Amino acid sequence: MSAFLGAHARHLPSGDIRRSGALAAISLAAILLVAMLAIGSASAGLPSAALRLSPADAARAGSTIQLLPRAVGSSTLLEVRPAAIASAATGRAPSLLAISPDGSQVALADKVGELSGSLTIARGDGEQLRLQLPGLLAAGFAVDGAWLAVVDGRGALWQVDARSGRATSLADGPFLGSPIAAADGSLMLLSVPSVEAPYRSRLVRLTPSTGSVTTLSDDDLAYAAFPLSDGSVAVVAHQPGRTVVRQIGPRGEPLLADLGPGAVNVAVAPDGRRIAFELGGSGVFVIDGPGASPRSLGVGSQPCFAADGSSLLLRRGSGSVAVSLEGSLLAVTDRLAGFAGAVGCLP
Repeated sequence: MSAFLGAHARHLPSGDIRRSGALAAISLAAILLVAMLAIGSASAGLPSAALRLSPADAARAGSTIQLLPRAVGSSTLLEVRPAAIASAATGRAPSLLAISPDGSQVALADKVGELSGSLTIARGDGEQLRLQLPGLLAAGFAVDGAWLAVVDGRGALWQVDARSGRATSLADGPFLGSPIAAADGSLMLLSVPSVEAPYRSRLVRLTPSTGSVTTLSDDDLAYAAFPLSDGSVAVVAHQPGRTVVRQIGPRGEPLLADLGPGAVNVAVAPDGRRIAFELGGSGVFVIDGPGASPRSLGVGSQPCFAADGSSLLLRRGSGSVAVSLEGSLLAVTDRLAGFAGAVGCLP
């Protein structure tokens, strides 16, 4: 399985996967809570109006979120330092759903799944937008960062304006996987029979302006998609007893790699040649081109290529590490982190 499904791996069939003012702060917190409860009571199926927090508001509420960019080669590793946006009711730490291509904003969820969730869009200048949605499964920013596509807890798709927070329903779905936006505004994601039992998952392209949905691959159990630099798409899919990676383009669907059994959380570099994956609890491996033998990058999970394909981000323990293609250590972080411009995966 690939990280395209992110936190939703639990939904897939196990047989198919291996895989400083205290008063001001209290006041603001109370307003937030009352607003969210009111919205939830009014309708569980509609998003709330967005609440905008200035950097000063966020600081008074104890919910400052910092975006800390770090250069890793020619790519940008973005670390996210949230203070206290975890739900007081659940005590859960936030989840990083998406990073805008330029690294100037991120989308965070107070909790993933369920029937109600708070989406926070945090910007590098410290400003935040918050709105309540009918659950949160995944999100992906548009190429220009002006909006993001969000899959709610029912698998329905929303378009959220990144400046105003206005949410517009795009399609009922159900869908899974982090939506990948193209320059023309269309979205790639996985169409499933239901969020609870996705025994089939097909890679589709949805055009928001028309609502049309086009199937991109014949695979009945697609795990992930990665746009390639030549305009084609690499799709990761399950075949009986193995995981394969194929290229979808003008020349049909040639096989890029047969990863055999046990390969999960597959990531494909933008050039379509290098492919990284987890293998049976043995760590992360990479192949350097068609027919090449896998080589180990050491301990880790959930590999994700940088936008230029020259390094990878891996989960290790409670944090993440950036490594070169040879496995040498480039950066270490114990915070939420991801490469700006990386698509198809987000540790």
